[in-house]
Order: sequence, then structure tokens, then C-alpha cells
Amino acid sequence: MLKNHLKIALRTVIRYRNYTVLNVLGLSVGVAACLLLYVVYTYESGFDKFHSKADRIYRIVRQNDYPTGQTDYTPGSPLPYYAALKVDMPQIGTIVPVWGTLEPQVTILGKDANNQTSKKKFYEDNDGLLTVPEFFDLFDFPFLIGSRTVLKDPNVIVLSQRRAEKYFGKWQEAMGQYVKINNKTVMKVGGIIANPPLNTDFPIDIVVSYESKRQQPLAFGFGGFESWGGTSSNDQLFVLLPENVAPASINKLFVKFVAKHYNKKENAQIKQFLAPLADQHHDKRFINYADHIIDRNVLWTLVVIGVLIIAMACINFINLATVQSARRSREVGVRKVLGSGRAELMRQFLSETVLIVGFAVLLGVIIAMLCMPLLGKISRVPVDLPVIQNPEMWLFVIGLALIVSFIAGFYPAVVMSGFKPIEAIKSKIANRSLGGVSLQKTLIIVQFGISQILVVGTIVTIAQMNYIGNLDLGFVKEGVYNVNLDDAYKSRFEAFRNELEQSPDISSVSFSSDVPSSDNNWSGNFAFGNRGKDEDFQVFNKFADQDYFQTYGFEFVAGGPYQAGDSVGSCVVNETFLAKVGIKNPQEGIGKNLRMGGGEWQPIVGVVKDFKANSARDAAKPIVIMPMPQYYWMAGVKIKTQNVSKAVASIEKIYSQVFPEVALQGKFFDQSIEEFYNQERQLSLLYQIFAGLSIFIACLGLFGLATFMAQQRMKEIGVRKVLGASVSSIVGLLSRDFLMLVFIAILLASPVAWYFMDKWLQDFEYKIHMSWWMFAVSAVLAILIAFTTVSFQSIKAALMNPVKSLRSD
Repeated sequence: MLKNHLKIALRTVIRYRNYTVLNVLGLSVGVAACLLLYVVYTYESGFDKFHSKADRIYRIVRQNDYPTGQTDYTPGSPLPYYAALKVDMPQIGTIVPVWGTLEPQVTILGKDANNQTSKKKFYEDNDGLLTVPEFFDLFDFPFLIGSRTVLKDPNVIVLSQRRAEKYFGKWQEAMGQYVKINNKTVMKVGGIIANPPLNTDFPIDIVVSYESKRQQPLAFGFGGFESWGGTSSNDQLFVLLPENVAPASINKLFVKFVAKHYNKKENAQIKQFLAPLADQHHDKRFINYADHIIDRNVLWTLVVIGVLIIAMACINFINLATVQSARRSREVGVRKVLGSGRAELMRQFLSETVLIVGFAVLLGVIIAMLCMPLLGKISRVPVDLPVIQNPEMWLFVIGLALIVSFIAGFYPAVVMSGFKPIEAIKSKIANRSLGGVSLQKTLIIVQFGISQILVVGTIVTIAQMNYIGNLDLGFVKEGVYNVNLDDAYKSRFEAFRNELEQSPDISSVSFSSDVPSSDNNWSGNFAFGNRGKDEDFQVFNKFADQDYFQTYGFEFVAGGPYQAGDSVGSCVVNETFLAKVGIKNPQEGIGKNLRMGGGEWQPIVGVVKDFKANSARDAAKPIVIMPMPQYYWMAGVKIKTQNVSKAVASIEKIYSQVFPEVALQGKFFDQSIEEFYNQERQLSLLYQIFAGLSIFIACLGLFGLATFMAQQRMKEIGVRKVLGASVSSIVGLLSRDFLMLVFIAILLASPVAWYFMDKWLQDFEYKIHMSWWMFAVSAVLAILIAFTTVSFQSIKAALMNPVKSLRSD
């Protein structure tokens, strides 16, 4: 029986090949889109879920609340926390300190720890951490050679298999060899771990023993192990809670812990609590070591888009299948007269659906695999992600095929198997209705409503990104080439500056801790105006020399930059700083004194116009800029020539001459700013792609329906032409109903689109305001596309010879 059903199904598919092509094309595109979105979703939602104890692993994080209403968050903990928690809160279980990200220059010394001639150097961006042996009790990163105990000793390094192969050729030969980290510390390779999964937020390819930090605190971060006043987001603590211990109970103990170790004022500001490991990749309040955070709302957006796209493809199938019901009514009537029951007919129609869906899913998988390299454009999925080898992906494909077969095939099978034999044979079957409105019309409204939402989303995201691109940042981002500096060679910084300034292609050079706009949030307490106590909010710091303001083109609203030779003797603030301390006129701020932490009082010599210190998502912050050479890790080189490549080559040559030991790491400042908005740009591109796909799928269905309607009304068109109807009037007649459905879809979808895009814009402090023209453009586009799709068949029918149409049966 099954063989017979499949044979008949194949014949039917071939007979009605035009509709088969439309169905397979629409379904295959929908399946491919779903598969690609599934890959992105599973990759992003699976970060660090592979650890066997993941449900009991937490990160200690902090929320600081200030009386002014300012709130900030940090995943960092002061260095003394580790020892104090083990004494004060033994209930917390295993505690693991992690310092990252190391981002080291690795010099390969080989078997000679005193090798001074090695030129084999690697700069590992966003890689490397320091931790204790117990780290590997919490996290599942298995050793290939060695064991976790080697990390008890200082100056020991553990490498992943791929890093060991990169440095030493064969990973088996890496054990016992030496490397130098950041031209400062010689380390011995004590172990090799298996290559970690791609979806982990831990920079685990390089692991340095935490004892190295105890012996050389300033070589790996800031502060000392006795200092409770400083907190770096690089210094994080992870805990493995004992079984049956609730995180809420530990959070209550943190209240007493904070009260014990901080004064009353600080106690009122600090809220320490546990954050699940599962939130590390999704909670935007707290940075992670990979600097890769994706909001769960974005992931749910992907899920919704995937569901909508495949739903549209299923709608096409249902529409095209039900409009064919009249054509196949005689077939059904004859089968019923010959004894076929409804169940048998349903199996027959479902087998046809399964056959078409099978073709579509196979084609969709092929399309998805061909498009995998393009995923990096709309996501951060690695190109080498093993997708085909993943059994979960194939289970998803099978499940998707079954679900689509049922959704797309069940309703048409019920409709066609329910025809009454006499009416079917006499071809008196009319299109089925749902609540008085034809099902086809309802589904067309749904399809174009979905398309309208995605098109509006595309327009809004493009407009927002253009707005950000043209935003007044408060400084000049073009033409500045940033170079990382190694503070091990501070004595050569001025020589580097002098060599650069002699080049005719360079106008200025500045040393600083940070570029004007970055993800850095170095903040601290301060006092103002010689008052005896600190202010009720923190300020954000940038440390830079006197040329910083010229190099980056800051605009002064009062005063000017401090002079060369000022060593923590004066400072520059922004407008927001003065506003928060109660000074309205910038000129009145000149000469006022402030004191950072426990430092010396220093006068304000300049006020710069507010600039975007972070991304457009954040409001302007109170900022203090001051000279502090010990924190200069960045050089900003202002290029004045049009021959940029020549200038960069000159910078690289001078750098290699002054710092032969260091591998140069540089890029243009405007590139760094672009990186702030990678996720938003990817989301915008995603909207564009899937809005286009939704329109394409909707048009396939509309084309099929228009074709069917034109064929159904062939005689009517012939009569109208004989009576003198023009081609334009016939085209209008056949198009009017479809365009009305599209117009209804636009009216229903526009409020939905406004709601969701308004919520998305709330993430930005600096944002556009949605305007009527965005919805008008989307509506006009939808109507034009729909009219073009329908008019193709309408014009074809209107131009047909009326004699031929009237003779047709």
C-alpha cells in the first residue's frame, strides 16, 4: 500500500510540476534559513554548557549603587577576596580565582630558558588566563599530558594542543620547553590540554599558574593581595557550590561579608551576589573574558524569525494545495465511488506532502551548507564550526521535516478527503472558508504581515546605524593609527615619539592608557573643591599625555590642555563632570581642585566638550583626563598624508627599530569604534536578509495563487474582452483583491513592528525616533512587489485571445 501511495504521489508531483516547483522552492529556502538560524542559536546558547558541573558553577559579581542614582556593575573582585572568602564563608564550596585576559606576546625560547636570540614571536589577541589547579575541578578541559597540579608552582604555563603545535610543531614535544611572556617572565611548559570547544568564554589556550601573579602582581594586572580598595574586572572569582546549597543562601552571607570588610558608606553601595555560569555569555551588565556577549532577546529574535520564515513556507504549501482542491475534486470523487475511504485518501495526500517536503528539505540542507561560510557576516559563528558532524543538527533536520510535513499537509488532506463524491464529480467544489473569510486570503495577510514587520525592522536598524555613523563623537576618529606599547620598555617611549615626529607623514603622537572611545570603564572615588569627603558618585579616568587632545581633536569649551612635564599636577574634565558637581558655566570650573582616591589635590585646567567615551548605548559619563605615565599602554599616531599605506609602513619600520623585541599590534582608531556595533550591524544585516527571504517566499505563494485565479476566471476574462474591456481594466480586476489583502496586512503589522523596534531602540542612549516615512516606505515596497507579482499573470491572461479562452473547457 505504501509503495502504491508513493507511486501515485510521484505521478501527481510530476503532473502538477509548476505547483511542485513553487512549493519545493519556497520550502527549501525556508528550511535553509531555519537551519542557518538553528546553527547560530545552538552555538550562541551553548557557551560553557558542556561542563558537567555547569549547573553548580557561579561567578561572584558586584553591583554598586550610589546615592545620586548611579549604578555600575563589575564581575571583578578585589584580590584579598579569595583568601577572605575561604575563611569567612566556608559554605561557599570550592573557590577559583581567574585573571584574564592575558593577551600576551609569546616568545619561543625552546629548551634554553636563557635564550636571548629567539625571533619566534607570537601576539595572542584576547587569549590567556591565570588560575589555580582547582580550576580544572570546576571546568572540563581535559589534560593530554601533565596534570592540573603543575599549576601549584610559579612560572608554569599550560598550553592547548593547537597552541603547542603552533609554537613547537608537535604538541608532544612542547613539554619542558620554555617561553617568555610579554618579554618579562620566562615560563616552563608543564602540561597540554585538549583543544577546547569553540563555544567557551574562557581564553583557555594559554593557562599560567596563579602563583606567578602572587610573586609578580604588577606583571599580571594591578593592585596587591592586601588591597581592598581596587577592583579590576580582570580579577574574577568562580565558585562550585556544594550540592543542595542554594545561591540565595550564599547571597545572604555576602551581606555580612561586605559589612565586615568595608566601612558603612561603602557597605551601603556594594551588593555582592552569585551569577550563574549560564548567564556569563548573555548578561550585558557584566563583561566576560571573551568580550562576546549576546542578549538572550537577540537569540529569541532569531528563533522567532526562523519560525516565521518556515511558517510562511508552510502557508504557501497550504494555499497552493487548497486552491488545487477544485482541480482534483473529480479524482477524489472517482476514488470515493470506487471504495476509497477518507483515511486512505488522507494517507495518499499526506504521502504527496512528505515527498515534496523530502525534496525541499534535501535541497534546503544543500543550500544551508553552501551558505555556511557566509554565517560570519551575520553572526560570530566560526567558519570551522563542525556542523555536519553534529548529530543534533541532523535530529533537528528530521524533526523539522516531520513538523513541516504535518503542518503543511494535514489541512489540505483533511479538506480534499472530505469532498462529497457527487459534488466532486460534478466539479461543484468551492474554495473552503474559515469564519466567512477564505483561508487563502487569511494566509496571504499573515504572510505579508510578517514581511512588513521584517522590512520595517530592516529600515529602522539601517537608519539607527547610519545615525550612529554620523553622530558627533566629540573627537576626530579618522586618521589616527593606534599602536600597543609594551611597558617593559617605557624608557624608549620618548625615542619612539621623536622618531615618529620626524616623519613628514605624521602630525602628532600621543601616549595614553586608552583611546577616547572604548569599552574601558576605569572608575574611582574622588573629592572635589577641597571638600573633606568624597563625592557621592564615581568618575571615569583616562590617563594621557599633553598631546592627547591635539591627536584626537578634542574641542575645549573652557581652558586648554595641561602642559608637558605635568606629572599628576593638573587635569582636564568633561562637561558632564562639571554638571554633576553643580557647576553650570564651564569657565567657573577652571582652577577648581579635585583629588582622585587618596592622591594629591590637582587643579582643573581645561574642560572638553562631552565626547562618546563608550558606545552610543551609554549616556555621557563624568570623565577626568590626567597625565600618569605609568599607565601608558597605547600610542596614537595622527597621520596627515593621503598616502596612508606609506605612513603605516613608516610607523611599522620605526617601531621595529625602537622595539625589536616586540611584535607590533596596530590598527586605525575608527576600526575600533566600528567594533562597538558589530552585533547591531549583524542584526541589521540579518533583518535585511530575512526580510528579503520573507518577501521572496510570500511572492512565490502569491504568484501561484494569481496563476490559479487567472485560470479559474479565463472565460470571464474572454467575455469581458469581447465586450470591450481593456487590458488595464482586466489587470486591475485581477489585482485589486490581492492588493487589498496586502494593504490589510500592512495595517495590522505596522503597530507590531513599531512595538518591537521601539523596544530595540531603548538599548541606545543616542537613538533615532521612528517616523511615519519608515512605515510608508515599507508599505509602498510591499504593494509594488505584490502588484508586480500578480500583474505578471494578470497581463498574460488579459492578452490571451478571447476566442481561445471561450473555447476552453
